[in-house]
Amino acid sequence: MKNIRNYCPAKYKQTDYQEVEPDIYKTLYEDKSCFVGITDRKLIRKLRRKKDWVFCEDNHFYMTEYENKKYYRSKQDYLSRNRKNFYATADPTEVYVTSLMFEPEPLLGENEPSDKNISQYPLEDILDKFRCFCLDFYPDENENDSNNSYQEFASSNIEHIRNLRSIIGKHVYNKEEEGRIKLIIE
Repeated sequence: MKNIRNYCPAKYKQTDYQEVEPDIYKTLYEDKSCFVGITDRKLIRKLRRKKDWVFCEDNHFYMTEYENKKYYRSKQDYLSRNRKNFYATADPTEVYVTSLMFEPEPLLGENEPSDKNISQYPLEDILDKFRCFCLDFYPDENENDSNNSYQEFASSNIEHIRNLRSIIGKHVYNKEEEGRIKLIIE
């Protein structure tokens, strides 16, 4: 990755993003793959009575809505009529986000700049080093820009995002040293 610089997408102007520092925004993140068990007995009784459970192919769960919230049952629980196991997605959590754009370096094992997908490395090593995760992959930008790649980074700790932004203007790549891959930031 070279020529790393800030990217400010239009979505950061929306009301669900609040700029807390220059180019660092706070928003809510809902991890739709994280389920929590329901323990409220009254709620379980109400969910048990619902007849509008629908099978969702994408996550292999049965789903229903109650009071503007989605609830889930595994296919196995639903078919066996297990009356105890109900789930909901975890409540949204507050995260800090920033977006970067950069030029990939195919000669260092990264994707071609015209590729719509970003190479796994050194991205994975950057995520590990700065304890962040990818939130938006900007598919339109990555598909339509033949020179740059775009990525949104997130963390529940603003300090991790501040530290990540230290790579702006630097050259970041992986290099093999003494039989091990090392992340180089220079």
